[in-house]
Amino acid sequence: MLGTMYPTASARAARSAPAPRPAKRRRARPAAPRPPRLSTAARRQQLIDTARTVFAARGFRGATTREIASAAGVTEAVIFQHFPDKCALYTAILDQKADEASADRWFASLESARQAGDDAKVLRVLYTGLIDQHRADPEFLRLVVYASLEGHAAAPRLHARTRRIYDFIEGLILDRQRTGRFRPGPMPLLVQAVLALPIYHVMQRQLFRTPWPQAHRSDVVADGVRFTLAGLTMPAEEAQP
Repeated sequence: MLGTMYPTASARAARSAPAPRPAKRRRARPAAPRPPRLSTAARRQQLIDTARTVFAARGFRGATTREIASAAGVTEAVIFQHFPDKCALYTAILDQKADEASADRWFASLESARQAGDDAKVLRVLYTGLIDQHRADPEFLRLVVYASLEGHAAAPRLHARTRRIYDFIEGLILDRQRTGRFRPGPMPLLVQAVLALPIYHVMQRQLFRTPWPQAHRSDVVADGVRFTLAGLTMPAEEAQP
C-alpha cells in the first residue's frame, strides 16, 4: 500500500529515464554481383591454367584435385565434369603445350638457317629458343621434370618433343660431317655437347637457382655458340685434301 502511494527510488528513476529509441533498421546492402558464368571451353582452360601452377609446385603425385579445385575457386565436381580424373587433367596440360604453334615456327626458323648453310645462326636460333621458351614458361620445365621422375604415363609424349630437337641436331651434324665441315665423333656425344650449354643454363636459372654467378643470356647465345661451333668445326690442318 505504501509502495503505491510513495514510489520507491528505483521506481522514480525508472519513470524519469528516457524512453528507449526504436532501433534503426539497417539498409540491406546490395548483393555483390556474381562473376559471369564461364563457357565450357573457358572453364576447361581455367582448370588447365590453375592445375599447371599446382602440378608445377607439387608434382603429379603431390597435387590433389581438391587443392586444384580450391585454387580455381570451384568444387571437385566441376573438375570431373571436364576431366575424368587427375591423370587426364595432367595429360591435357602437357598435350596443350606440345601442340603450340610457336614450336613449329621455331623449327621452321632452324630449318631455314640450316638450308642456308649458316651454322652459327642455327645455333643462335636453337639456344635463344631453348632459353626463352623456358624463361617465359618456367612451370613447364618443372612439369617435365616431375613427369620424368615420377614415371608418369605422359612422359613419352614429352620425350617425343625433345626427340624432335635431337633428330634435327643429328641431321645437321651428319650433313656437315659429309661435307667435311664438322669433325667426326660419336653422334650422341656431339648432340649432347650442342644441347648441354643452353639446357644447363635453363636448369640453373629455373630449377637449381645455384648461388654462384650465373652467365647472362646474351653471353650464352653469343659466346656459347662460338665455343660450340669451334668444337664441332674440323680444323683446317685436319681436313682431308
